[in-house]
Amino acid sequence: MSHCLYVATLAAALLGAACGKSTQESSPAKVAEGGAPATPGDKTVPRPDDKPGTPPAKAAARGPEHSVFSLVDNRLSAHVTRGGGLLLPAGSAAFAKYMRFGNMMGGGKKAWDLRQTEGEVKVARMTGKSASVFVPLTAAQAGRPTVRARVFSKEDGALSLRVNENKDINAALVKGWSTIEVTVPAGQLKEGENQLSMFAKPGEAALAWIQVGGATAVGDDGQVSFYDAAKKALVLPKDSSLSWYAMVPDKAKLTGDLSDGSCQISVLATAEDGATAEGKLTGIGSAVDLASLAGKAVRLDLEGTGCAKSTLANAALVVPGTAPEIKRGEPPKHVVFIIMDSLRADHVRPFNSKARAEVPNFDKLAESGSVFMQNYVQGNESQVSHASMWTSMYLAKHKAPNMKDILPDRYVTIDEVAKKSGKYVAGVSANGYIRPKRGYGSGWDKYVNHIESSMGLKGIDILEKGMSFITPKKDQPWFLYLGLIDTHVTLRGKSPWIEKYAGGYKGRIKTFGDDGPGGVPKDLADADKDFVRALYDSNVSYQDDILGQLIAKLQAWGIYDQTMIIITADHGDELWEDGRFGHGGSARETLAHVPLLIHYPKQFPAAKLQTGTDGVDIVPTLADALGVAHDPEWQGMSLLPVAHGQGGYPMLSFQSRYELGHAGRIGHWKATLMAAGNPRIYNMAKDRSEQKDLYGSAHIGTRVLLDPMWILRQWNAEWKKSQWGNAAAVSNRFAADLGE
Repeated sequence: MSHCLYVATLAAALLGAACGKSTQESSPAKVAEGGAPATPGDKTVPRPDDKPGTPPAKAAARGPEHSVFSLVDNRLSAHVTRGGGLLLPAGSAAFAKYMRFGNMMGGGKKAWDLRQTEGEVKVARMTGKSASVFVPLTAAQAGRPTVRARVFSKEDGALSLRVNENKDINAALVKGWSTIEVTVPAGQLKEGENQLSMFAKPGEAALAWIQVGGATAVGDDGQVSFYDAAKKALVLPKDSSLSWYAMVPDKAKLTGDLSDGSCQISVLATAEDGATAEGKLTGIGSAVDLASLAGKAVRLDLEGTGCAKSTLANAALVVPGTAPEIKRGEPPKHVVFIIMDSLRADHVRPFNSKARAEVPNFDKLAESGSVFMQNYVQGNESQVSHASMWTSMYLAKHKAPNMKDILPDRYVTIDEVAKKSGKYVAGVSANGYIRPKRGYGSGWDKYVNHIESSMGLKGIDILEKGMSFITPKKDQPWFLYLGLIDTHVTLRGKSPWIEKYAGGYKGRIKTFGDDGPGGVPKDLADADKDFVRALYDSNVSYQDDILGQLIAKLQAWGIYDQTMIIITADHGDELWEDGRFGHGGSARETLAHVPLLIHYPKQFPAAKLQTGTDGVDIVPTLADALGVAHDPEWQGMSLLPVAHGQGGYPMLSFQSRYELGHAGRIGHWKATLMAAGNPRIYNMAKDRSEQKDLYGSAHIGTRVLLDPMWILRQWNAEWKKSQWGNAAAVSNRFAADLGE
């Protein structure tokens, strides 16, 4: 087995290379200038190939442009290539994107402990005797059958490697550090996603790095460093590369600054459909035009050439124009927050122009409101999704999936935000879960749950009770929550819409839902299912009519222009698209994707916004609009900047199915994760019904989703969008807070 071990001392100005065979070695840590130990890959001691820089040229001005995706900030999403092979820096937080794990709330265990150290070396440590990584390989890498790893073992033993469920390949481990190298039988590695499972004896080995498909071996230090914190720049040694999987915004260019005029960065963008764009970055401010790939998922390969080590600062996808600014109007005096239970987005025309249900009031609000076209709730049934909306927390943090769970008083909920802004706070719900005694608010002046109080459950009942609460206070600042359940089972036809949508149905179904003696029938004919869909759509139109009555009352009171209206849903419903009816059973778009519309033109301009948003964003958005301080425990972010055009990059929407599974969507790509098993990948532009799983073929679309989703899953309970940004396009603070 061939390897190199670099050893640096304070007295040495140059690194000496010692190559040969060894079975037991000391730690590969080096001693940096000043006596501080450095981690593998740190080049704190000058190397022979370091040369004085050449002054860089400055590119001609292109007019104003602004960044929408920083490659530097998103450095932990980069895939590192060294010696032609994919290099996994196991000691970096970047290792998270190669992991998979199951339900941590249900007692699941991660196979790797990240950001550990072995002596002075940063490592990922196996938590048991086996652990896997899931890695994307190019065709060239898959054709080179070598896997190398830098491993620390507490005693002599063995490490077995299993590639894509094939036969184990065995290698010896020795006490201390060693670099193992195994040859994988031809054909086992493949282009795209690969599973590499490792089995250690006696167990709990620690890894500094893994190299897969390398044409040449890397030194024992692995050259794992890919960021220079002092220069705030990406590091690309000669003939190495960094790769990102990303979406290309309209009219985008890739830019960056090279301070050494002898260095170049070769750029190759390969799109999901095989189209390419390429060019070179040189000097200061040069750019590679990616406009021909707009709207597509791409793999961005950046390779350093021309000098021993290139440092690339300010690397980003930019678009023309100055960054949009928020133009704030006066805060709303009144707020109506409406949750329409079980309302799926594709049955509401502002979100799907082909929807059957007539919704003239939704349509009118959408003409002058902000419509968030790709909004996910964080659960797929009422309890989890309401808890996430109320608290601005993912399930991984609020940990309240069951009816018996009570949200702690310390959580700052939506009613308390309204109360802090000086409003009279009232609420009415027909959803039995949403009760103050279950933690859904402690700031209410008036609240009633109609199921708990055995009151009417139709939309008109909820509206009338809510209006009765605020009528005496109509000229004062107030906040009103209305929880409608007409689109939730039991479905009952609403006139005149059921007559329009049912097509003269004469079958056995009259009402439909879960309160009958037999539940949902199993022997429904297609005509029966069509009628149930007509029942559902009649209630979509009915709830729209309730919305119209609310607007008319606000107009009659003369306060409509002073009122913010927020409309969303807690989940959708499956209507037999995949053989199921109802909710709670999957992470399909029919459950995850719900409407979000905010109408208050003084702060939210008329726009249809395609970027991903989440239900956890609602509370921070309301707080921002009302001038209430952001609570440090909230995990969502204000959507006011998004409404005004900030961002400009298709963000990740994310949903949990009781933490048993997860769904994520970026642009037209969607992934569903089921514990540590293979994900399912869908191109929603071509397959809205999620019937064709593209995992194993759509390599680029797959990684566009998996990289941010597994990074988010790793830190789901700690994630705060207001600080770290969206997982698809993080802020610089994310890596900085993780010490990178």
